[in-house]
Amino acid sequence: MKQELDTLNDYFSDSLNTDKDAYAALADIVNGEIRYPEIAFMYGYVYEKICNHYGTQIYCAENLWQLDSQSTFIPIPLSSDFPYIISIPVSDLESKRTEYTSLQEGNGIGDYDYEQEMDDLNFIFDEAVEAQKDLVIMVY
Repeated sequence: MKQELDTLNDYFSDSLNTDKDAYAALADIVNGEIRYPEIAFMYGYVYEKICNHYGTQIYCAENLWQLDSQSTFIPIPLSSDFPYIISIPVSDLESKRTEYTSLQEGNGIGDYDYEQEMDDLNFIFDEAVEAQKDLVIMVY
């Protein structure tokens, strides 16, 4: 995970100072505190790295899906920009799939290719349901 945190720090070096970086966000997450809400984006990217470390990335696409309000499984500040995070517990997968796949084009989905995006969305839910794992959707 060190390499991933270093990569985040390098990428966002113009937006960070030595006290407020990916390591500080990770420490806050581990300690259950939020010392730097002004770098909410970094908490989001560290949350993503934690999910990738302990889970499995199902899919990566450029489609923007802001299907729901932001949510996380652990308390972190949420960015008003990116990443946009939607976390769905396994117990809600079927109901959220039904909710999201009933959305009409232009209502959080369909900016690129509505049919393809719906296929992608169903694939993601199929994988999460089959594995019986929580699902986290990251939007950039």
